[in-house]
Amino acid sequence: MPETINKLRLNIIGCGHLGQTLAYLWAQAGLFMISQVLNSSLQSSQAAVDFIGQGQALSSIAEMRPADLYLLGCPDKALEICCNALAKAKLLKAGDIVFHCSGAIASEILQPLKEQGALIASVHPVKSFAEPQQAILSFQPTYCGVEGDEAALAVLMPLFVQIGGIPFQINAEQKTLYHAASVFACNYLVALQNVSLRAFAQAGVEEALALKILQPIVQETVSNVFKLGPAAALTGPIARGDAAVVAKQLAALQISQPADAELYRLLGLEALGLAYQRQKTPNEYLQEVAKVLSAKLN
Repeated sequence: MPETINKLRLNIIGCGHLGQTLAYLWAQAGLFMISQVLNSSLQSSQAAVDFIGQGQALSSIAEMRPADLYLLGCPDKALEICCNALAKAKLLKAGDIVFHCSGAIASEILQPLKEQGALIASVHPVKSFAEPQQAILSFQPTYCGVEGDEAALAVLMPLFVQIGGIPFQINAEQKTLYHAASVFACNYLVALQNVSLRAFAQAGVEEALALKILQPIVQETVSNVFKLGPAAALTGPIARGDAAVVAKQLAALQISQPADAELYRLLGLEALGLAYQRQKTPNEYLQEVAKVLSAKLN
């Protein structure tokens, strides 16, 4: 490995929103040189290079030259394919670092590259990369779950820290559950807003207005979760032990959207657990709510 990080060269295989965000931040910080970028097409590779402002666009891994670090930023379903392609290219030398940023897959998937002398790791930024321009502006601070070879992480973690990352160790064997936690918190929050919008629409409230209604209450609720904790942040009919309201809402949803009714029931049981934690509502009221939510829907 080179003696200073300023001399490191990075090749990227699969440079989508995440790869473009990271590469742009690293290039701007002057931490190392973005050497070559390979996407599924030359046009896509060139678009990524143009965004980053550095690097050479490739159309094939056969054109790739050796580097010091390799980021496999491809989708999870393509990780094994990209890993095998890099292994077949015979570019690696002892001590090179290959890493991916998947939250769902352990660094172990890169084992064929380790057998060629590479150090392997995974660094997963716990962040949405829906829009690279916005992700660049908001990357600092971003928590990053890391696992893999210690020697690889010793190089990678400072690179992430210097662009605003906050690394934390994760258990590679439990990575599926680790990523599921992020899916619940982020992806399913989006899905829940869609369910809410659907119910608003059925109640006669158009989407543009519904979004305006939702924004302040969703933002305040999320803020309360992190200020007060989930149990203290819980409000609404279940927190109050209002079984009649819960039953009416469940029945209305069962008529209009049966799948949403089941989702309401299951999430209601989780909310009921939080309400029990608070112990501020008389237990007999919560028991009535429990009876409503525990009944299987037709």
